[in-house]
Amino acid sequence: MSRLPWRAALYLAVIGYLVLDLKVFQGPLHDAMRTRRDAAVAEARVRGYVALVNLVPVTRDQVDLAVARHLRQRGKTVAEIPDKNLVMIRRAVLQSLIDEILVSQHADGEKFTAPAAETEGFIAAWKSAFASAEEIARRAVAAGLDPATLDEELARLWSRKRWLEKRIEPGVTVSEEEARTWFEENRGDAEKPDGLRPGFHEPEKARIRFAMLGAGDEALARDLHAKLKSGERAFGDVAREHSLDAATKESGGEPGWIAREILPDSLAAAVFSAENGLLEPVRGESAWYLVEVLERRAWRPFSYEELRGEIVAHLGAQRTAQVVRIQMGKLRKVANLQIFPENL
Repeated sequence: MSRLPWRAALYLAVIGYLVLDLKVFQGPLHDAMRTRRDAAVAEARVRGYVALVNLVPVTRDQVDLAVARHLRQRGKTVAEIPDKNLVMIRRAVLQSLIDEILVSQHADGEKFTAPAAETEGFIAAWKSAFASAEEIARRAVAAGLDPATLDEELARLWSRKRWLEKRIEPGVTVSEEEARTWFEENRGDAEKPDGLRPGFHEPEKARIRFAMLGAGDEALARDLHAKLKSGERAFGDVAREHSLDAATKESGGEPGWIAREILPDSLAAAVFSAENGLLEPVRGESAWYLVEVLERRAWRPFSYEELRGEIVAHLGAQRTAQVVRIQMGKLRKVANLQIFPENL
């Protein structure tokens, strides 16, 4: 005689009872939950809470701190923002806070913990951005973290981030076929002159040395040019001594590889029309230039293999944002969420 599957029957009975109580008959369990929710909402209104997320309060102080942090990251303060714009910012920040709380509730509820090596690396990287322990403590407070338990709080933040990433990862993966198709559809027409879109080709470039002199220094430019041509002076020494371009004079007048469109028109015309070597002094709109062309590269299209990493990252970022929105929508759908805009 087969054994009675009593555990399965018990589970089904419990589930059936819950469904009937909560959804059909609205029995004592439903009433108890509603009573608890109504009491929490009443308390929230009295205390001036901004929201309840599964009965967990979001306070005005939390929103204030998050808004200040949001603006500080953009080099702004609350006092600089018009009231109308500040209201919109507060609403957006509140939605972000709600998302963070939902993720933390689900991750903590599943007792998810990121691998120790990952967590240690995240904590070390976070702290390495600051020069001293005092600065770490200040930034922790600014981020709403307790300096006394900073490692534990950072570990929780990282675990919650990894929980969400693992949830969305299957929907974010970009296949080789998708990346190659995007490349073909977006690069433009390679058969036409300049038909490729920006970012899909490397512009014409040159590696040069130059020294920028004043607009009235033609005589000096020609004297120095003669000494460079004869070998009496070295170009690097001339640039360090005479160039007015602060960005390159200490490196001997070498800016590295530079695209045609970056150079002033007169300088670009001279550099990309002459042979390599020392050029005749070039007159610009407000300066004289001594120039030596070391190497030049012609315009060329990038191959798919060269851009593959950037394409995958771009598509991955787009897809991540979309999948996160979907995942957060699912979390919100099953959440007990109450917002009190009058307290915001």
